[in-house]
Amino acid sequence: MSALAARGVGRRILVWGRGVDTAEGFEPADYVISAVPFERAAALMPELNLRLDGFEHSPITGIHLWFDRAITNLPHATLLDRTIQWMFNKDRGRYLQLVVSASRSLVNMPRNDVIALAVKELGDFFPAARDARVEKAHVVKEVRATFSARPGLEAQRPASRTAIEGLFLAGDWTRSGWPATMEGAVRSGYLAAEAVTGAAGFPRQFLLPDVLG
Repeated sequence: MSALAARGVGRRILVWGRGVDTAEGFEPADYVISAVPFERAAALMPELNLRLDGFEHSPITGIHLWFDRAITNLPHATLLDRTIQWMFNKDRGRYLQLVVSASRSLVNMPRNDVIALAVKELGDFFPAARDARVEKAHVVKEVRATFSARPGLEAQRPASRTAIEGLFLAGDWTRSGWPATMEGAVRSGYLAAEAVTGAAGFPRQFLLPDVLG
């Protein structure tokens, strides 16, 4: 049994030919797992008639701050009722990583304003941040980080097994049972692997018992 994971490098998935048509030629496979993002899926696999009109992206912003002193000894924290949502202590309280999911308000905000906001909100929870000096800062905006979960969208998320023999789907936007997270994306990979082994006549379970949902 041969399986091929298509991650968006192909021009088109040829499901009837059991493989992927790429710029380098045709790559044959008994089974194809497409792990492309939802905005690429319809063009690569028009035969599936995926209903993706309601899907849109949700941004995630990461803010990395290096201070001249320790701000906290907590390994991580949740900042309630603020723009900044998560704090991760990366190095002895002096290097902190802050994460904002669904960070639409930050997408067009200038870098220095994002940093100033982050430092101010840190000070609301960790007073040491008010007097500390920021030695270095880095802002990463992932505009297409995940798909945006909206009411009614769950019914449109496709399952791993498709109506086309030999073609399977994976990705945080598929019906993984979880929201659009890294863990949900991994879970979708496990579900796709289970679907492939089932189709091959050698069913296996890859989902761990504590994350069956």
